[in-house]
Amino acid sequence: MRHIGIIMDGNRRWAKTHKLETFQGHNKGAENFGHACDWCLQSGVEYLTVYAFSTENWGRTEKEVKHLFGLMEKYFIEEKARCVEKGVRIKLIGERSRFDARTMSIIRDIETATENCKKLYVQIALSYGGRDEIVRAAKKIASQGLPHEAITEESFETYLDTAGVPDVDLVIRTGGAENRRLSNFLTWQTVYAELFFSDLMWPEFTREEFDRALEYYKSVKRKLGR
Repeated sequence: MRHIGIIMDGNRRWAKTHKLETFQGHNKGAENFGHACDWCLQSGVEYLTVYAFSTENWGRTEKEVKHLFGLMEKYFIEEKARCVEKGVRIKLIGERSRFDARTMSIIRDIETATENCKKLYVQIALSYGGRDEIVRAAKKIASQGLPHEAITEESFETYLDTAGVPDVDLVIRTGGAENRRLSNFLTWQTVYAELFFSDLMWPEFTREEFDRALEYYKSVKRKLGR
């Protein structure tokens, strides 16, 4: 297995269950993201994509959105050197046009600082939607006036945010039984991914549960449509 995708669901519900403020759930979730990177490094996983903020999440309160972006910026600034030390490359995927100048500067800074890291390639889906990504890719192709015979699955993939990254092998979604869906996450890249749904909320997701997901993947006989 080369590529794991994680839908990090349940931060707000975890906070509510523990009688905490919503932002405390997001803080704990960000901390667990760091652990997930370590688990992938230790397990030999080459690529990790996490769903941090969807295009639909812009509909949340201004206060919550501001906290989420502040948390992301703080993490990137504080963890940049550690990512380089560990060999973790960071790449943001998603629609960037809504980011302000400060956010874009911080994103470009960590992407540049880690671009030569080889041990783990981490894609953070931020302001991301799978359908939006496909539409943006189609618009890029249309703007170049490519003849229809030049448009194949292989050529189309080069216009996606994830160009050059292999398809997802395993999607892990936390947050409980009521959320057994992909929610617009990597629509193109997950066509043959195995799905593991955890009853744990993301802030309480553990290494043991991560290992259960890996064992589940190993137990599945993958035919890939053949």
